[in-house]
Amino acid sequence: MKDKIFALFLSTCLTYIAGQPDPSVCVGQTPGPNDPQLPPSLPSVFEVHVEANIKNRNYTSEYHIWYDQVHNQVATRVDNGGNKSEDLYRFDTNEFYHVDRDNGVCIVQPLSKSPQLFLFGTVTSDIATMKTPNQFLHFNEADIHQKWINQTVVRGITCNLWRSCLYWENTKTTMVVDWYFSVPVWTTSRLSPQLPVRAHVYGSTVMPKGTTRLFDHMYEFSDFNPKPDSHDTAYQTPAGVYCQGAKNIKPLPTPSSTFHFSSEIIADTDKTVSVIKEWYDRDLNLIRYDYIPTADSGYGLVPLTQVHDFTTGVAYITDASRGNCTAKPISNSGFDAKNVDPSHVRIRTSNEFFYLDKGTYIYEGQRQVRGITSDVWIAQRNDWPIPGAGNSTWEWYFASANYSANQQQTLTFGIPVRMVLDAPGLEKYIYNIFDYSEKRPMIWSYDISNCFNYTERRDFSFKLQGSFRDLVYGNMELFRYAVLRPIVHAGSTNSLTLSALRVYNIQIDYQDDNDIIVQFTLLDKAPLVGDVSNPMQENSLDVVAKSISDAINSGQLIVQLQAPKMVSLVAKPYSLSPGHYHRQIIDNRSFR
Repeated sequence: MKDKIFALFLSTCLTYIAGQPDPSVCVGQTPGPNDPQLPPSLPSVFEVHVEANIKNRNYTSEYHIWYDQVHNQVATRVDNGGNKSEDLYRFDTNEFYHVDRDNGVCIVQPLSKSPQLFLFGTVTSDIATMKTPNQFLHFNEADIHQKWINQTVVRGITCNLWRSCLYWENTKTTMVVDWYFSVPVWTTSRLSPQLPVRAHVYGSTVMPKGTTRLFDHMYEFSDFNPKPDSHDTAYQTPAGVYCQGAKNIKPLPTPSSTFHFSSEIIADTDKTVSVIKEWYDRDLNLIRYDYIPTADSGYGLVPLTQVHDFTTGVAYITDASRGNCTAKPISNSGFDAKNVDPSHVRIRTSNEFFYLDKGTYIYEGQRQVRGITSDVWIAQRNDWPIPGAGNSTWEWYFASANYSANQQQTLTFGIPVRMVLDAPGLEKYIYNIFDYSEKRPMIWSYDISNCFNYTERRDFSFKLQGSFRDLVYGNMELFRYAVLRPIVHAGSTNSLTLSALRVYNIQIDYQDDNDIIVQFTLLDKAPLVGDVSNPMQENSLDVVAKSISDAINSGQLIVQLQAPKMVSLVAKPYSLSPGHYHRQIIDNRSFR
């Protein structure tokens, strides 16, 4: 109903069409030679509030209109009979949005096909063109004759009254349109001269059965603003409302294959706040997350660390306070696992991890979140938390391009700030994301050593020949990775790869000023068969130790360190020894 009433006002202000007007309503207006000059053209960008009083039907509707001819868009928000809705006219993408804000429903159709287009535009060959503000209000146009009537007062504002007599052939409607504009000497609140104050439209229309119906509409204009404060957000759909079929005008960022971050999770239904830290490495098939479980988890309310090794299909769950560890198959209900079949899982891709793999994401515009101007995308899917579930909406917020992270690298995924998951009838979650980084997590971040007792691990040391102490001091983490690679290569034999997870606690010592002593711990193979489709087969601890020893004795274990030039450090033959060399252990603290 509100659209019909609003359309009636604007459409009755159409240019004169030859026909048979009702002479009892009006017979036309002829401007006088001494009439005041008509108001100037309205600005190309503005917002205005309109109170529509439909006197012949005894009700009021309120409209908030944003008009932006510069960016080819119009937005209207309406309160009518207790209902709230909004329409968006996007001439640049040829889209018309009708949004029911009360029920969160959005309908999109081509603007050139919309029956509401005539309010703000015209169409030629399926191409919609936006009207100028004066064309939109049908005032001060060449084909409309406005006659100045007098100077009067409206709502305490001194106004000039112009009148026109119009006829609408399609519905045999004759009407008088009285426009009230503030006089030039009146100072408006926005310091803009001669602003519209009121439009009074009254007359008669011929009904389908030939009867005549009178109508009387009064439209009050207030707070006409040529510089809208809400210019950017006014033309966006409401947060959390997905518009099926809308065009995406900006591609969603693509996540990288490695990242880590902290997240604050707010559950709206039970009003809880929890924190989780997550590490993801698709290339190594590893995921870790630290969290405090719920009371019914079976682990108690103690901090836990879970490491999921999707190469073997084994999950390692460690009590961070006491060091207890449980190894079990990776759960198929975990947020990081994807079912391959009823019995097997695989690691989620980075797109699947962030739930970007299904549903069409649509760019909504920019909003402020946590004080950060953010680009926002929204999608809808029906497979959360299980396939076939009801529709859920997913909104992603990324810091806009003018924000930068305090990192040495350019982020592929940008800076994710927030994700909002709304599953009506189930739960609404808000994920605030902090400390996002795409730097590859160190392998030591995935420490599973507490799941292996003393019979399932061995300590070793060997020597690297040469005086490289100064070189190692300034590149300790780089050196550890440089040592790890040849150990993994040497321990891989019989077509079976040694998992980097099995090598940890790499430390160094030195002997005089020459040889560097490398010490490390080697863990046994996975304690159980996991639930991935093809779990990696592993050599036993004995086989791996012998393979590493053979590589050292044959001069094939070579540590290559790029710092900054490539330097090759060859393991001294027959230097592999069980246990640790004890003298002066050097760790990260030694280099500060």
